[in-house]
Amino acid sequence: MLKKKLAGALVASLAIGMVATIAPTANAVETPAKVANAGDGCVTVGRVAAGRGVNGTSLTCTKVTTGTLAGSLRWWYSDLKPLKTIDWIIPGNPGGYSLTADVVSKALKTEGLMTDAHSMVYKAGAGGTVGLSAFQEIKGKPNAALITGIAMVGGAALAKSKLNLMDSFPVAKIMREYDAIVVPASSKYKTLNDLLDDISAKGKDIAIVGGNAGGVDHQIMGLLVKEKKIPVTKLNYVVLSGGTSVAAQLLAGGVAAGISGSTEFKPYVKAGQLRVLGVSSKKRLKGFVGKTFIEQGVDLYYGNWRGIMAPADLTAAEKLNWLKVMDALHGTPTWKAALVSNDWDNEFAVGDAYTSFLNKEIPIVNAVIKDLGL
Repeated sequence: MLKKKLAGALVASLAIGMVATIAPTANAVETPAKVANAGDGCVTVGRVAAGRGVNGTSLTCTKVTTGTLAGSLRWWYSDLKPLKTIDWIIPGNPGGYSLTADVVSKALKTEGLMTDAHSMVYKAGAGGTVGLSAFQEIKGKPNAALITGIAMVGGAALAKSKLNLMDSFPVAKIMREYDAIVVPASSKYKTLNDLLDDISAKGKDIAIVGGNAGGVDHQIMGLLVKEKKIPVTKLNYVVLSGGTSVAAQLLAGGVAAGISGSTEFKPYVKAGQLRVLGVSSKKRLKGFVGKTFIEQGVDLYYGNWRGIMAPADLTAAEKLNWLKVMDALHGTPTWKAALVSNDWDNEFAVGDAYTSFLNKEIPIVNAVIKDLGL
């Protein structure tokens, strides 16, 4: 039984403040070529760090001309071409997916890695597979992208969908975040165990709202009740599409608790409208008030990851440029600040590393869905 850990769980208007303004960076301390990563400091223009780029490509010591690193010498991709825009497919309603896409886009633009504004089209439904299907119909558009994550993988498994995420091109896994279980400020529940005990006693009379069926929110609730030896059949999990909808339903009343990414609840918790019962991280989150499940005697931590997919029919050069753009972003001050302000863990994997992650992660999530009887 999955318990302690598993390798792989707000909207655009709120995301404006999620990408911090960073002052231009002076030349950094030199990182030796043999251990260099994109964005690290260097001192000799034109020197090559062979094989240190994505998928075994090379980095060159370059004077960066855009973004917060402008004017400094950095290990960089000499042939990198900024994206013109990104036309996102968001496989849900406004919430964690759209927040992530917005933060990525704004960071790219701040760093001169994208020139124009981005767009987002929402395709919610069927555990994210409506969005996946719409995305996989797109052909020949190098600026098209899909935000995906553990919720889509679980949703596809639950729906027994024949769609295969790997029929798209894996660009990068960009972060991991953790869920929070929250209640209205006036709720009778004071701890996570108060809620779980009530579910044990009253079963389906206790409604929990969360994201898509089979997604990370659903998986976590299933794992929680299983850890407490409560039959999964007692869980009344009400599906909403997006963390914003979860918060709105909690504030409207009629449900006991809600679960979603901690970032999506942050403004409501700060305003005193919602109260945190527990967080799914291993350790307390620095920017979010709430005890972990583990601190409360529930031996479980479980996180959501999100990543980017591009159309499968892009040329080899277009695919490689996508990888280089995202790898370059990862080394910038803007992206590092975005990770902190959104309470995201820096779990970055690009290109072959992301593909390898997905090949391992998808069977694991499928097994969780099956094990929980979802």
